[in-house]
Formats: sequence, structure tokens, C-alpha cells
Amino acid sequence: MKADISAGSVGSPDGYTTLIVRTLVGQHLLDSAVASGKLSVGGGEVNLGIIEKLAKKKMARKPE
Repeated sequence: MKADISAGSVGSPDGYTTLIVRTLVGQHLLDSAVASGKLSVGGGEVNLGIIEKLAKKKMARKPE
């Protein structure tokens, strides 16, 4: 099972955390947090290449 939202600093601009929204429920939670002022978005470009590289390494370690 996957998380609705994953968070991490790898590939993020300094001082920011990148969120990866994986489900519609996660998108609704994110939208609600932004709309209520609990979360702000922005901060610059995310390095998706490094995130994808680490995700592939993690999947390679995953037991069958």
C-alpha cells in the first residue's frame, strides 16, 4: 500500500520539503491545508532526477 502523500527534502530547494501526492484523498488533504493557510506552496524547482534515482534504488531493495 502506498501513502496518500510522501514528504522528503531530497531534491528540494534549501529550506523546503517536497510533497508527492499519490491519491485523490492526498490531493484533497493538500488542497485543504493550502486553502486554510496551514501549508504554503512554492520555493522553486524540484530536482525530479534525484528523486527518481532514489526511488529506483528503493524499489530494487524491496523484497518480492
